[in-house]
Amino acid sequence: MKPKIFFRISKVALILAFTLFVAILFDSCSCDREKKDYMRDIGQSQLDSLNSIVVKIDRYEKDLFAIPTDSLKEGLMKMKDKYSFFYDVDQLEDSMNLLVMKQYLEDATIKSLYAEVMKQYKDLSSLELELTKMFRKIKYYLPDWEVPQVFTYVSGGDMQFPVKYADNTLVIALDMYLGEDFPIYSMWGIPDYVSNRMTPDYLIVNCAREIARAYIESMAVDPKTLLDFMVYNGKLLYFTDLVVEDREDSIKIGYSAPQFYWADINQGNVWGFFIEHDLLYTTEYRDINKFIGEAPFTSAFSRTSAPRVGSFIGWQIVRAYMARNKDVDVETVLKNTNSQEILNKSAYKPKKEEQ
Repeated sequence: MKPKIFFRISKVALILAFTLFVAILFDSCSCDREKKDYMRDIGQSQLDSLNSIVVKIDRYEKDLFAIPTDSLKEGLMKMKDKYSFFYDVDQLEDSMNLLVMKQYLEDATIKSLYAEVMKQYKDLSSLELELTKMFRKIKYYLPDWEVPQVFTYVSGGDMQFPVKYADNTLVIALDMYLGEDFPIYSMWGIPDYVSNRMTPDYLIVNCAREIARAYIESMAVDPKTLLDFMVYNGKLLYFTDLVVEDREDSIKIGYSAPQFYWADINQGNVWGFFIEHDLLYTTEYRDINKFIGEAPFTSAFSRTSAPRVGSFIGWQIVRAYMARNKDVDVETVLKNTNSQEILNKSAYKPKKEEQ
């Protein structure tokens, strides 16, 4: 039997008529109002001191497709130093590797993806500017962080890792950001709740999240409980608060406007659900995945609920913690692996709605 907890938006037809407006209004107004509480300000003079950081993106896909396939090895050899992240010289001595690369370049789907990438991303100057601004902020908050080299490429469908960050290198699969209605995505069977985030708006957010993920996981973090996973994901989202410009909260977490509104007005009820069912400290994967994993909605609640609602709550916990603990800097909270301490010092206790 389902617990007797009231979740608002029970009259779906009525609510959906105005949630889009309210959610957008909430994003643009109330979230801005709260930012002064949990944000950590950077002065313009401090950002100016980081002006030496300027991002220049190396376009592997463009250089690769410019190589004639009948002289593939020679062309790849000329680019070996610039694109050593993608291949090494020894691989070019194997004829099978060259055959695979040739088949990739001549594949109809890959060529279609490349054509669309060059259509939508002919000029990456705006992305370079966004990354430049983001990198300067990251360097301010995390002084020991090394600015990575940035590459783009055509992955051929790397849905799981459209952005990779490793070995001081950031690699972006531009073919994974061609728009939610791009025909090949439906051909691949990508569900709408995933493809609706495969748009240019999400690209910079995903870059920020992968950088934060690598930084946090370098602390040998090992989340076990639902609370651990909630706070972990909350840190990733809080990091995007700090370093990503001009993105609504709904985009940071990957919600539609109605989903974001649902999550916000129901966070007290969701929190009550976690407490009443002793879920915060569960280590059961099925329970954790229900509230953290990818899905069109959170199955414990209604079909109009927001997915990954545990991550949303974790985000609010980290925000509340930073709002109440002004002496804690960004580096410290990211390094803090004690989720219980963060929860306790956040004093997070959202009001539960009554029926």
